[in-house]
Amino acid sequence: MTAPALKRSPGFDAARALGAFLVVSNHTISALLKAYAPGEAQWWPALLIYYVAKLAVPLYVLVSGALLLRRVDDPRKALWRVGRMVLSLLAASYVYFLFDAWARWGLWPRMARLDVFVELVWTQGFADSFWYLYFYIGLMLMLPFLQRLAQRLSRRGLGCLTLACLVVDGLWPMLAHYWPGLALPDAFRTPLFTGYLGLFFAGRYLTTGHGPTRGRRAGAAAVLAATLALNVALTWLEAGRIAPGERYLFMDDRYAPSLTIMLGAMALFSLLSPLRPGRVASRIVGELGACSFGVYLLQELFILQTRERLFAPLRASMPDLAAWLVWAAAVYALAVAIVFVTRRLPVARRLL
Repeated sequence: MTAPALKRSPGFDAARALGAFLVVSNHTISALLKAYAPGEAQWWPALLIYYVAKLAVPLYVLVSGALLLRRVDDPRKALWRVGRMVLSLLAASYVYFLFDAWARWGLWPRMARLDVFVELVWTQGFADSFWYLYFYIGLMLMLPFLQRLAQRLSRRGLGCLTLACLVVDGLWPMLAHYWPGLALPDAFRTPLFTGYLGLFFAGRYLTTGHGPTRGRRAGAAAVLAATLALNVALTWLEAGRIAPGERYLFMDDRYAPSLTIMLGAMALFSLLSPLRPGRVASRIVGELGACSFGVYLLQELFILQTRERLFAPLRASMPDLAAWLVWAAAVYALAVAIVFVTRRLPVARRLL
């Protein structure tokens, strides 16, 4: 059974656009947060921003699940999607490769060392944030099977699968962190119940069934606020349990987000996905959403180039958080502008 074709959703575009800005925020606020000791006055708002930014990748996964799990693609479409992501990875990686060659060794003959380039793509990647591309390519390889599973499951079945993933890969590790005796045996494996797979199916679950109501929106807002507050509180608790200098951001695991991160992202997605702004706002949000993937690809390069040139002078002339906000907004705006222009090219439009 194949679901009907989707119309463009302003709510999904808004989630993508916000997700792109949160990616920039995640990679900029950490530079500020690590400069403070736990408990300092400015540490608290920086920590809250840090955990808001952590919702970026789960938000992307929720949008992907909502869009991709309501239909069944033929194998050629699935292979095309994987190929597009591989090409995007290679193209973006080569941009970083060229920049690194220009900064360290000179463009020629480094730019022609494709053997070095391919080896680095395969073994380590060119940007820290590119881990998501590798993850997403793997997800797309599984997509034909996941789509058929989603079509067979009822809404209750989708909810049960999501719940199982949240418990096994979200709640249980948090409980075992504080009560080590609850840790699952090393040989115990539940590969289907992973956090990101749960979020992928949650995107489908949250966009089926009853429409949004004032009560549901209020509930989602309350869950979002509660999970963010819990993230801050648990991090403060963790900072007091360990020796100074040790890792206290134990919930900052990008490969297996904690339960609070997943629930917060689901709540934010529930608030954004039903949005229906006016025509002009929809066009703006649509353009920002369309640029979000390109922003994600380029933002780390722009952050590296503006950290000392922009953020350091700003920080010397205004409060830290104000300097951070101007820096993050400038990086985001610059990336959007470049991607917007680049997407006018037919080839680039297919990759971005």
